[in-house]
Amino acid sequence: MRAVSGIVVRELIRFLRQRGRVLASLVRPFVWLIFAGAGFATVFTGAGEIDYRRYMAPGLLGMVVMFGSLLAALSTVTDRDAGVLRMVLVAPIRRSTVALGKTLSATLLGTTQAIAVGTILLSLVRLWPGCAGLLLAFAAIVLSSLALGALGLLLAASIHSLENFAGVMNFVVFPMLFLSGALYPVRRLGPALHALVYLNPLAYGVDLLKHALLAGWTGAGYGGEMPVALDVAALAAFAVAGLVAAARLLGREKGVTRAAFRERD
Repeated sequence: MRAVSGIVVRELIRFLRQRGRVLASLVRPFVWLIFAGAGFATVFTGAGEIDYRRYMAPGLLGMVVMFGSLLAALSTVTDRDAGVLRMVLVAPIRRSTVALGKTLSATLLGTTQAIAVGTILLSLVRLWPGCAGLLLAFAAIVLSSLALGALGLLLAASIHSLENFAGVMNFVVFPMLFLSGALYPVRRLGPALHALVYLNPLAYGVDLLKHALLAGWTGAGYGGEMPVALDVAALAAFAVAGLVAAARLLGREKGVTRAAFRERD
């Protein structure tokens, strides 16, 4: 546990020292709320049932989690370039411990950013779901951060260039956002795109947030679209699968001999 907590604290301190990244993570959702909200509100068909900016709230929180958790994996790529990752991997700890520490740090970053943004956002859109809704929203944020943090680590473990990582992230982030139900109900997508929704971990996180924050509009079709149990199970499955796969890839890091792990695997 000391190794895991050490990795988590290191990643948190690194994030707090990057003031531009901290500011961007807090400002980004409100930029979307102002500009995307104003544009999509003009074509939103459910304006008679719910204000579009209020409808966006779960999706914006999901966006914060996505950027916070996925971009946390950037530290793994930079650690590889600096040689820090190699030193960590040959330390007397399991490779699964390294993967767990990295994933939990991404979970912490995604969760804290989403809570900070959500405190302001829910007040701005006048969305008060009650204690049960807030607890479910918190669980959704944590589970989503965990699943997306594991996915980000998996990508970072399989990509060895900072430039390639940035390119892949741009390719991954926006399809995940547009197929998550953050900006519009996924039930209105075509069959092919709707099938891809079930492969998107962010979709389950946003849907669980809708159950928590938009329960009053479920009858109108703007609350959660999938069962809560499915959302929770899918996020847990993505987290476990991503963590296991990332641990295996980290164990095959170039320049780190298999013998270094022989006694610990």
